[in-house]
Amino acid sequence: MSDSKIELLEKALKREKLARKEAEKILEEKSLELYEVNQNLITVLDEKEIQLESLFKTIVDPYILMDLYGNVVKMNDAATTFFGYNLEKQSFNVTSTLYKEDIPYAMKSYSELLEKGVFRNFRTRVYNKKREVRWIEINSSLVFDKDNNPVFAHGIVRDITEDLKFQNEREELLRNLTISNKELNDFAHVVSHDLKAPLRSMNALVTWLQEDFSSVIKDNEEIDQNFHLLIKKIDKMDHLINGILKYAGVDKVERSQNKVNLSIVLKEIIENIQVPKHVSINVLEEFPIIRGDKFRLHQLFQNLISNAIKYANKEQGEVTVSFIDLENNWEFKVKDNGIGIEEKYHKKIFDVFQTLDDNNSSTGVGLSIVNKIVSLYGGKVWVNSGINKGTSFHISLPK
Repeated sequence: MSDSKIELLEKALKREKLARKEAEKILEEKSLELYEVNQNLITVLDEKEIQLESLFKTIVDPYILMDLYGNVVKMNDAATTFFGYNLEKQSFNVTSTLYKEDIPYAMKSYSELLEKGVFRNFRTRVYNKKREVRWIEINSSLVFDKDNNPVFAHGIVRDITEDLKFQNEREELLRNLTISNKELNDFAHVVSHDLKAPLRSMNALVTWLQEDFSSVIKDNEEIDQNFHLLIKKIDKMDHLINGILKYAGVDKVERSQNKVNLSIVLKEIIENIQVPKHVSINVLEEFPIIRGDKFRLHQLFQNLISNAIKYANKEQGEVTVSFIDLENNWEFKVKDNGIGIEEKYHKKIFDVFQTLDDNNSSTGVGLSIVNKIVSLYGGKVWVNSGINKGTSFHISLPK
């Protein structure tokens, strides 16, 4: 072989060695990168597994994972506590816990789960290991393999036994309350009707007696005062009966939610009630249009304004009606410049039949009607007052 060919072969061999070293260097670098990526992936997977395991253990409600035949594969501590089974010691199939009468519905629901892949708000009765019957609500879904075939079903189980018990008790209480309210309303109307008849007879008899003994009464001031006192007491009883009927009927009117123009309502009230000459009523600014029942709102403001007129200053009475537009509420105020109310009576005045004077027209029902109407609308009523400082009644109604 010639020297030139040998030289060419040596150069080619040298280039091949250099290329191989370069390739080995690149391969070593890539292997190192791959190793680092692999280590990071292992770390991430370990972290995710720890996170999932932690999440699994900290789920408050019972959680179960089962195969498609109902055999429980895994469940959290809450499920172990609820059902009373420990998978490390014994197997557990959910079908064995089903309440006998609920099995057909449970099977139908499970078929829907297999068909749709998810089933929500499934309610049934189950037995725990102690054979106690509990109501549960389950939200369940299927777990699929890489070929999209269902392999498991899992779900969150919520014990609703106490919730249903409370709901049933509340419904029973509401039924009894409805019956009691109806009986009380009927009783109020019957009693009021039965009382009005003898009152009318008493009023007629007293009037006849006054006429028959007019000559005697004329000469005896004490007898005349007694007759007037008797008539006043009869009138007060009549007012009281009317107040009972109004109070009993407040919550019987259908609670409609129409738009009500309070400016019009207040105008109608002021035009229709008797306002003494010494009292002036000031309605500040244009009142809002709110949603509610016109009849009730008319009752509400009429009682407040009539009450303010009654207790306004006897020489120059002033009644002011105003409102504030708050973010979530309307706040209304009816203010008078009367004698005021001691703080110890601020709550008492809203109780039925509670009045602070012996006026024959004061039944102690007006403010209790106000309180009842405000409660029906989920609002609040309170009073700010003091002796010789006038009185302000505040009403807060949600928008």
